Amino acid sequence: MLAFPVWADEPGNPDPAPVREFRGATEKESSGPFNARPIFTATDYKAAWKELGLTESPGEVDFQKEFMLLATTRGSRVGFRCRDEGEGKLNVSAMSTRDIRPGLRYLIGVFLRKDWKEVNGTLIP
Repeated sequence: MLAFPVWADEPGNPDPAPVREFRGATEKESSGPFNARPIFTATDYKAAWKELGLTESPGEVDFQKEFMLLATTRGSRVGFRCRDEGEGKLNVSAMSTRDIRPGLRYLIGVFLRKDWKEVNGTLIP
């Protein structure tokens, strides 16, 4: 008889995740790369999507209740890795593929302000 170990998921909170994501591509070549750049105001959000070469907002964000993180890559795909550091501290890094292509891919992750006090070492205003 053979026995195989069974690994149970560790109890506790799962890794945090954005409540919404917006992703897309742009022809812009010179912007970025941004590795999980936090954005806390509508003015900064508008400047970011114009910097990406977009003519309109990729999605709505209520900055009274939410903040966002922006990541870009020249690879074909980008994603977030989020970790709860405890005491309201969120650590987010961006991971992307290495297959460089023309243009720029972006990912915007929207998080609730009420859940976090600090993101990537920056206090949330």
